[in-house]
Amino acid sequence: MIYYTDGRTAPRLGREGVATMAATLAEAFMEHDNWIRVVPRPEARRRALRALFGFIGGVVDERGHVVVAVAEGRPVGYITFMENRDRAGVTLPRIVRTGGVGDVLRLLAALRPRELAGMVAFETAMARFHRDNPPDPQGLHLYSAGVLPAWKGRGLMKAAFAFAEARFREAGFASYVLETTDPGNLPVYEAFGLSRLGELAMPGSNRPAWFLERRFGPRARSD
Repeated sequence: MIYYTDGRTAPRLGREGVATMAATLAEAFMEHDNWIRVVPRPEARRRALRALFGFIGGVVDERGHVVVAVAEGRPVGYITFMENRDRAGVTLPRIVRTGGVGDVLRLLAALRPRELAGMVAFETAMARFHRDNPPDPQGLHLYSAGVLPAWKGRGLMKAAFAFAEARFREAGFASYVLETTDPGNLPVYEAFGLSRLGELAMPGSNRPAWFLERRFGPRARSD
């Protein structure tokens, strides 16, 4: 389901909408310290991010939920979620079905072997943590959240997180979890009401991954 912060909803973003989301999130993550460390070359990093958010976005558009932050009548930020009870997540068969194979190939073409190994190590560590810490079946997993650089610092994403929480509580969800390797994100997410679940050492890095959770409880049903 797609939720726009101006009150609109839609069942899907569609192919064009996924491309816009991928481009927006790529720009949002371009200057994140962890991505600069993984892919130091700017143009390769931009290509890799667009491709990554392209094929993930296609699956999320079909199987998950997207909150679109709208400003001046256009999308400027996105928060993407998958349901914890959908244990498959972003898989190759789903990527194929949603037309993301081209983006997978573009991602591989943009990365050097060492950069690809760093991404694989990160995903392996994430999977291990979630395997050892089973998620709330009534909850969601936040995949990505980002806003165009020109709109940072204006409170749009804080409002979008509050908007998302209200929509998901209404839909019967009770929580969401996320992970970050950027320590600068911790005070931001904690200001949004998330608490730390734990941390995990990352292979080849002197920085851990932090896992956070926001619990809000499902909407009470009236008789």
